[in-house]
Amino acid sequence: MKRFFTLLLMTLLVTMFAPGTTARANTRAGNAVFFPETGHTLAYSFRAFFDTHGGLPMLGFPLTEVFMEHGLPVQYFERTRLEWHAEEQLVLAGHLGRWAAQGHDHDPAFAAATSFPEASFFAETSHNLGGQFRYFWQTHGGLDMFGFPISEELREVNQQDGQSYIVQYFERARFELHPELPAGQQVLLGHLGRQFLAASPAPDEAVAPVTSADQAWNAVRPTHLSIPRIGVNTDVVETGFTGNEWDVPRYTATHYWPISAFPGTTGNMVIAGHVGYRDIIFNKLPNVRHGDEIFVTVGGQQRRYIVRDVLTLLPTDTWVLAPTPNETLTLITCVPIGVYTHRLIVRAEPG
Repeated sequence: MKRFFTLLLMTLLVTMFAPGTTARANTRAGNAVFFPETGHTLAYSFRAFFDTHGGLPMLGFPLTEVFMEHGLPVQYFERTRLEWHAEEQLVLAGHLGRWAAQGHDHDPAFAAATSFPEASFFAETSHNLGGQFRYFWQTHGGLDMFGFPISEELREVNQQDGQSYIVQYFERARFELHPELPAGQQVLLGHLGRQFLAASPAPDEAVAPVTSADQAWNAVRPTHLSIPRIGVNTDVVETGFTGNEWDVPRYTATHYWPISAFPGTTGNMVIAGHVGYRDIIFNKLPNVRHGDEIFVTVGGQQRRYIVRDVLTLLPTDTWVLAPTPNETLTLITCVPIGVYTHRLIVRAEPG
């Protein structure tokens, strides 16, 4: 995953945001999919994760739209919560397994165990993993998807159907053994997303059914950018990558969803745009100065940033697109106009 993003960053910076650059990615995940069963949509990095981690059978239907929770864009599904961690440039499943395990402190299955034959022992949590649960864990994403086991196997009543099943808790999930199902399909993930939302409801606007993904994402993503002193004033659209192809809009700036943070979150919010045409997007960006105000619109509200660095770099200086430990706004275009051998980087922070 980290290698993928390193190559992606190289592709982005080496690409000129200049006239004639009209490559367009087949960014399937950028096209929202609608689930009439729940009235919710799925798009961008969350759809990319959904599509590559088992989809509906693994995660279930979306129960909310994307919304901000504890400083992260999140979306709930029947079996999990997806979180966008811009500081890592990763979508992760939330630790709903740890949440669901609360109150089991005195259950013997949650006490530190010793290793036993025919099982894998995890010293990090002092628990074993074996049998069908181990095979499912190993073949469906392992540590990245489910985290470490935090219990041994135990028998528990399922809240959805009232039946008793053998289960095991992990940091991000609960495995359930359903012997009534065909062989090879007997391990299911518990509906921890539903359980969590029942205990801690999401905001009404996140739960309400929608007809368009924009209804939710426009409250999270940047939609407009302006730098009043130099007359920069442009809409911002979401764009992405597929392999070696990228989206480079000609008439708007672009926020790169596979790598970028979102306004109000930790991480590096990357917005790029063309130069070269008359009055186009970032033609005036070379006139920016340290201390200039930048305004980014999100959810109909403006967020204010102050320019702290103006840099002229080579296309290979990809470090400027890497994650940052604090909220950072990075603007990028090509300079000098007509030559386009270097990259102009404007970095700002909330102010």
